[in-house]
Amino acid sequence: MINCFLIDIEGTIVKDKSYAPVEGAVEWLQRVKTFGKKFSLVSNNTTHSPEELLSLLRNKGFDLGEENLDTCMKVTGEWLKKKRLKSCFVLGNEALKSYLGKERIKIREDSSVQAVVVGLDEELNFQKLKIATRALVENDAYLVALHSNKVYKDSKGEIAPSVGAVVKALEYTSGKRGLIMGKPSKDFYRNVLRRLETKPENCLMISDDPLSDLVGAKKLKIKTAFVLSGKYDESILKYLDKKNKPDYVYKSIAEIKI
Repeated sequence: MINCFLIDIEGTIVKDKSYAPVEGAVEWLQRVKTFGKKFSLVSNNTTHSPEELLSLLRNKGFDLGEENLDTCMKVTGEWLKKKRLKSCFVLGNEALKSYLGKERIKIREDSSVQAVVVGLDEELNFQKLKIATRALVENDAYLVALHSNKVYKDSKGEIAPSVGAVVKALEYTSGKRGLIMGKPSKDFYRNVLRRLETKPENCLMISDDPLSDLVGAKKLKIKTAFVLSGKYDESILKYLDKKNKPDYVYKSIAEIKI
C-alpha cells in the first residue's frame, strides 16, 4: 500500500524554471496532506537555496513546510562539512555559492581547492572549465556533483544541457568519477526514506525524468511514476531496459490516485 510520495519539482509539479504550477498540482498536493499521507519534494535544484525554493513554491500556492523538502544543495553542504573540506571551486550560480559560504566553506576562484562542486551554471565558459580541470588534475580535488541530470527546461521552457553534461566532461578530462549528492544517488533516497520513517515498497516516486530519478528509485524497490508534463515524452522509454521502465505513466501528477 502506498502511504508516502517522493515528488520531483521541475516538470512534475511546476512546468519549468518559471515555476508556473502544472495544472492541478497545487490541488493534488493539498489532497495528499488532507489524506494524511507522508510526502517530500525531492529536488535536484541547484539555483535556489532550500529556503528560497520553499518560499518560491509557497508563493505559487503550494502549502509546504520545511519537513516537505529534501534538496541536493543541503546534502552537498552536509557532505563537505562531514569530510572537513574547507575550500572549493564552484561551477554554479551565486545562490549555490552563498549557501555553501553560509556553511563556512570557503569559495575560491582558483584551482587551489579541495573540491570542485558542480551545479547548474548558465554562464559556464572555458576559463571556468580550465580552473576546475586544474583543481582535479593538479590538486587532486574531489569532483562533487549536485546531481547527474542530462537536460532541463529553462525559464523559457527550452531544453538545455544540465549538470550531468558538465560532470561527464570533467570526468573525462580528470579521470575521476563524480560523487553524486542528489538523485539518483541511493544514499540520497535512503536518507529521505529514513527521515520519513517509511519503507521503499510503501513509496511512490513521481518524476518527469525516467532516465535518472526513476531508475535510481527503482534500484531501491521504490514504485515509480513517469509524468509527461516535463522535459520528456513517452518515446524516451525506448532507451530503458524492461527492468528500469517506470511502473506507471501519467499525463500529469493530477491523474495519480492518492
